Amino acid sequence: MITSETRQNTPSPTESRANYGFALYLASKTAFVVYLAWAFIPSHWLEFIGLTYLPQKYWAIAIPVWVCFVIVVIALLYPAINMLLVPPMNDPRILTDSYARETIKEVRPGGIPTVSDLNLSEVCKTLYLDSKNIN
Repeated sequence: MITSETRQNTPSPTESRANYGFALYLASKTAFVVYLAWAFIPSHWLEFIGLTYLPQKYWAIAIPVWVCFVIVVIALLYPAINMLLVPPMNDPRILTDSYARETIKEVRPGGIPTVSDLNLSEVCKTLYLDSKNIN
């Protein structure tokens, strides 16, 4: 018997999770078979065996089409909303915000400078200008 003190964290499922997963697998397969039976078996056959309180066959097509439509709309709408929320490239909010820390020039000899944000123009000068071209 494994106690809680000797149990190690592993990526493999525990026995209870494996049982729940298997039950969910069986339930989903059964629901899919029932859905296919409802969608493809003619209505008069279903009424003959006593199943009279079923939705119209229209919903067998309408629900999957609507689900696919919603997934496509979400896949297109979510990035579009994010693009609308990003400020334009010439907006100062792209460069800094209210939480930016100013650079403190005074550092003790042999000390480590304090944490601060780098000025974008200084970064661009360091990365993209040759040391000969700096005025």
